[in-house]
Amino acid sequence: MFLARTPAPDGRPRLLATDDPASGWRDIADHYMLGLVRQGATTSAAIRVAAEVVGGSLTRALEHGDLFLDQARGCAESHAGDLDQLHPERFLCPVDPPVYRDFMVFEEHFSFGYRWRGLETPEVMYEMPVSYLGNPASFVGSGDEIPWPHYAEEIDYELELGIVLSRPAAGLTPDTARGSILGLTILNDVSARDIQRREMTAGLGPSKGKHFASAAGPWIATLDELDDDLAMRAVVNGETRCETHSAEMIWSLEEIVAWASAAEVIPAGSLLGTGTANGGSGVEFGQFLEAGDRVALSVDGLGTLENTLGARGSGWVPDRRTPAKR
Repeated sequence: MFLARTPAPDGRPRLLATDDPASGWRDIADHYMLGLVRQGATTSAAIRVAAEVVGGSLTRALEHGDLFLDQARGCAESHAGDLDQLHPERFLCPVDPPVYRDFMVFEEHFSFGYRWRGLETPEVMYEMPVSYLGNPASFVGSGDEIPWPHYAEEIDYELELGIVLSRPAAGLTPDTARGSILGLTILNDVSARDIQRREMTAGLGPSKGKHFASAAGPWIATLDELDDDLAMRAVVNGETRCETHSAEMIWSLEEIVAWASAAEVIPAGSLLGTGTANGGSGVEFGQFLEAGDRVALSVDGLGTLENTLGARGSGWVPDRRTPAKR
């Protein structure tokens, strides 16, 4: 099953499903509404119930558990003639995550990150999947412009997989975690490298180096639709910058979810990033983005996430303080 969000004719988000993105999509709320009418509900009542259970928020829909997921699967598999085949010109960000956490599980990329800062790779990277808390409100979808924060000069893309949770995850193990994974999407954890490098010298962050923008999409694919090893590609302005594979992760999807859920609850709809694939960022080659650059990230079965970097903005930055005499 594949899930997506697109604008309805009135501009509000709507959730779509299909078993083949190339053949077209169907509106999950319409599928549910028609099913309720067939069971004897009035049209007005069916519309109200379908809007409540499905709506335009993936996270709110997932809060209904199997009630929503069963409708989504039924819609994806339905070939009934009373449901319109949709071919969206634009996809919204498929997730509106209550929690966004990004890990680092590709060894060559994270070891480069430490070398880039003049540090040795710490042993903890091999002892547990390490992550940072991102900004759930920062997400844009495929085709949207990525804002350039006024305080940064070095803007970079990051080619990642995003793990979307279908249900709350708490105290899971790798053996039980797969049942909490709705599917995968493409993730671009956009970074301001100069600010990231500076703020992390304090032993905190990244914060302002990351929280201004992330992109995800164009859709979510359930794991049964995907191979175990996914080809991943980053293209900037038509030039291929990276061709890599998901099998190079040193921690599995299930291990990421299990560790994220250890001694805490991760809500349904949350997004967990794998961290940048090996070679999947410009900093690894000394190439940062310029205003107007178009980044296209592709993953087998997940389509292509395309975004353009906007012009650098303007705004306040703090003045340096003078250290107190000691």
